[in-house]
Amino acid sequence: MGLSAAGMASGLDIAGMTQQLVAAERKPKADRIETQQKQVNVSLSAYGQVKSSISSMQSMLEKFGKDEAFNGQKATSDNSDYVAVKATAKAKNGSYTINVEQMAQSHKLMGKELFSGDPEASLGSGEMVIKVGDKSMTLNITEDNDDLSSIVDAINNAEDNPGLTATVINTGEEGGSKIVFSTTETGVENTIEIDTSAMTGQLASLAYSADMPEAERKVDEMQAAQDARIKIDNFTTVTSSNNTFEDVIEGVTLDLKKLTGTSGTDNPETDDVDVKSVKITIESDEKSTKDSLKSFVDSYNSLMGTIDKLTGFDADKDPDDPNRAGALNGDSLTRSVTTQMRNLLNEPIEINGKLYQMSDFGISIQRDGTLELEEDSDKLDDIISENFAVIGQFFAQEDSGFLAKADKLLDSFTDKTDGSLSVKEETLKERQKSLDDDMTELNKRMVAYEDRTYKQFLAMDEAIGQMNNQLSSMMSLMMSFE
Repeated sequence: MGLSAAGMASGLDIAGMTQQLVAAERKPKADRIETQQKQVNVSLSAYGQVKSSISSMQSMLEKFGKDEAFNGQKATSDNSDYVAVKATAKAKNGSYTINVEQMAQSHKLMGKELFSGDPEASLGSGEMVIKVGDKSMTLNITEDNDDLSSIVDAINNAEDNPGLTATVINTGEEGGSKIVFSTTETGVENTIEIDTSAMTGQLASLAYSADMPEAERKVDEMQAAQDARIKIDNFTTVTSSNNTFEDVIEGVTLDLKKLTGTSGTDNPETDDVDVKSVKITIESDEKSTKDSLKSFVDSYNSLMGTIDKLTGFDADKDPDDPNRAGALNGDSLTRSVTTQMRNLLNEPIEINGKLYQMSDFGISIQRDGTLELEEDSDKLDDIISENFAVIGQFFAQEDSGFLAKADKLLDSFTDKTDGSLSVKEETLKERQKSLDDDMTELNKRMVAYEDRTYKQFLAMDEAIGQMNNQLSSMMSLMMSFE
């Protein structure tokens, strides 16, 4: 409320006195709320840091699982310009020679007749049935869409398009353009057939099937549909409808780029190619496993470092130093994260009837709870090489592997619905809102208190004014008797 500077009768600073009384009344209550707000905000921030660190570790564990980080296989090609290769954890160590004898091709047709590009030109009407492999669509051409552009658009935009594209080629010849049909996928199973038996006009000339006599065709086959074909170790021949071969060799994907060379076939296209075959090699990706072990140790130590900083207590610091104790010093929930993770690290995992622990793979637990990876690089390489298959199972074994157990444990803290850290955060946020409401209510009460106090001072000022007037009157009366 607006306050006047001073009492008119008393000369007192009513506004100042009111504000001082309000401030004195408000301060202890506001200080208590603000202290609690600060404590809640600090705790909320600290829990957020712990939760963020745990979530980061979970993301890393999830990525490890997807990337098969501890049991990955490495595939290399001695000439990836011809054959590129990838391997999953299912791949077995070995080497193979690959001959690329044939690349997969899409089917392409071109109509022999020239079609006018004039939008007013009518090219025919009726039903055109187009098949690609075992899929088909039926186009109903009427006078509303019988020009060249509309027909091509109708084919390309059809919801049931079986997998082909129609294109207009301007040949430069008098009379217009030609239509080209191309399948979107390769392989002999994706062969085009066009039935125009129910059509009239020029469009009827687009009929095509592999069974049609050559003399009756008015459509040229620009490119035959063709499967890719490779020979493995110069012995086993395998085909694919596209240029990617998956699991022909278990766990291996071959991506063909171009034909390898041949000898004595009188085909200059391949006889003149120097690269006659491509060698691919599959082996254990021990470097990736080593890098993953390092990343795991670093991530875990980072989490422990965050928790130690937030829960720590430094007795050497001055008792008044705000950094003497961490924001979560003495917090049982945060200690629970540390305790349960340490227990999990010490928990053995059974693989093929034998129990293994982290220490078997060069990871040791230090007295301060952090992890240390074998520092001798050669010794660590030997450990990984000797235990490669076991390391992969130890970490990635479904349900019973370390990654699955750790993710389940950490999820009990970070789950959005019932994770203990998430529940704690929600409780603090509710407390935060309650304190904000308390401050709002205090401010309302102080406004009312200020108004009431000011009115009381005004009443006092008015009473003093009346007393002064009465005193003045009495003094005047007394002076009149002299």
